[in-house]
Amino acid sequence: MTSGISGHGRQARVGPLRWNGLPGRAVRFLIDTDAAPALELAGRDLVAQGFAAGDGSFEERVRRSDSGWIAHDLYLGEVKISRKRGVITWFVEDSVLEFLPRFRRAATPTLVIACARPTREATELLIASHVSVRGASDSNDAAPLLRRAWDGLEERFRADGVFVSRETLWKIENDGSPASQKVVRDLLGWR
Repeated sequence: MTSGISGHGRQARVGPLRWNGLPGRAVRFLIDTDAAPALELAGRDLVAQGFAAGDGSFEERVRRSDSGWIAHDLYLGEVKISRKRGVITWFVEDSVLEFLPRFRRAATPTLVIACARPTREATELLIASHVSVRGASDSNDAAPLLRRAWDGLEERFRADGVFVSRETLWKIENDGSPASQKVVRDLLGWR
């Protein structure tokens, strides 16, 4: 269990005591390396933190779009699981039973898009999270996992001598990048 989260990917559950903070919802790295290896490293780090990789269909659609981007989609929580609010869930909430992993609430459904493209200056690597409005919680459960992944990536890029910059963003503009809300809504139906 890390950061109050047990389980992995869509089956993740959240413990009662944690503070997620306000890290922003996205990060932009500029790095002096090729886009594909940078994206693969980001994907591996996000999976290691507890996100589950998508089925590959999003990656293929982005590749076919000829936008210059390559991308991965990763998930935490599941809409159907987080919406189950039965009598047992109501009874267990705010009780000592929440400390037992079986009785913890499901993680807020979150889609994370990691995408990269070459630019004139360096490779741009974006990692952005999109919390579902269909889920039953309004918490940003993915935040501590994202912070650790971002910090780990920066440390790795610095150690490899390819780090140029890191910028935390509150949102990604609808500029056609695979991490923008419009693209995830249109290609994945994520809301």
